[in-house]
Amino acid sequence: MDQFDTDSFSSLRKTNLYYPFASQQDWELGSWLLRSGLSLVAIDKFLLLELVKSLPLPFKTVKELRGQAELLPSGPCWQLMVIPTTFPTKLPVVLYWHDPLECITTILNNPLLHGLVNFIPYKQYSLPTMCWRYSE
Repeated sequence: MDQFDTDSFSSLRKTNLYYPFASQQDWELGSWLLRSGLSLVAIDKFLLLELVKSLPLPFKTVKELRGQAELLPSGPCWQLMVIPTTFPTKLPVVLYWHDPLECITTILNNPLLHGLVNFIPYKQYSLPTMCWRYSE
């Protein structure tokens, strides 16, 4: 949580986990719009609908939406390496990956998972069959 707490907007995220969005619903709509595959023009047209304009959204245009999304903490960056081949290929062979330590850091710094990840295994008994379950 140290990395999350040192973010420049950490004081605002203490009262609103979804900052710069006003609520979880605003974040969900913004996230869906940006990941939907719609063009920027189509998203702008959607946001100009009278029904949508009547909603108290913190963004009115796709430019404002993207600006707010860029304020969110980022995840690990993709890395790439061109792999040399002994045989000719039409395109170079490229390996894309994430640094595993950055992935673990991102997961452990996620405030939604704070307090939910167990580092010590424990037994959980389920009666009457006495099935044992172990956490990760």
